[in-house]
Amino acid sequence: MKSKLPLYLNRFGFFKGLTLYFLLKSKRKRVVRIRIPQVKHPIFVRLGTSDRNVFNNIFVYGEYDAVELGFAPVNFLDGGGNIGLAAVYFANRFPQMQILSVEPESENFKILQQNIAAYETIRAVKAGLWSRPTHLEIRDAGGGAWGFTVEETDTPTPGSVRAESIDGLIQQNGGKPFDVVKLDIEGSESEVFRTNTELWLPTVQALVVELHEWMKPGSSASFLAATSAYPYRKTSAGEYDVYVRQDVTP
Repeated sequence: MKSKLPLYLNRFGFFKGLTLYFLLKSKRKRVVRIRIPQVKHPIFVRLGTSDRNVFNNIFVYGEYDAVELGFAPVNFLDGGGNIGLAAVYFANRFPQMQILSVEPESENFKILQQNIAAYETIRAVKAGLWSRPTHLEIRDAGGGAWGFTVEETDTPTPGSVRAESIDGLIQQNGGKPFDVVKLDIEGSESEVFRTNTELWLPTVQALVVELHEWMKPGSSASFLAATSAYPYRKTSAGEYDVYVRQDVTP
């Protein structure tokens, strides 16, 4: 496998890149605090976990660098916030934008809170995303902290988390709709786009979505059925598809 070291050196400079490369390769599990020139405040990651993959995708491979919106976003929903690195990236790229990051898994959420603490423009909610308010049980799909899935349960259980709908999150956001919705929710997009999209989708100017058809068959069909009424310009950014509305004036 080709070494990522040249990418680290190119992104962070020789000494910083060399230090980060070998630090993040460590298998000894612990939380470390790192600084990179691309963001204003320190980042926290858990060594020996999938956090390294998330960090690489965002800050080494630069997958979000290819997200071109064509307008100045105001309110951003970060669905599937993981440890908050996407929120941190977008907070630095769009400093005036307000971000709501949603993450259901407890250990991820703890690190997310650390990563966003210095940003007044980012808020976090510990919840899953669904088409309606309910409760969800978390399942490990085999991807570690990077690949949790959720399943609906009729009644709360000791291990369940609450689920929020996007229209419910708009109400928690002071009634201000999200003009950008980023979703990396490990198959739950099947439920999010299945019903009630008329309550929030018409005001969304851009979607940044990773569909997980292999994890939950029907995810792509739900998404396409919900979005087919709107004219989008579709591009790609790493593992994400980016859909920007062409009928909305910024």
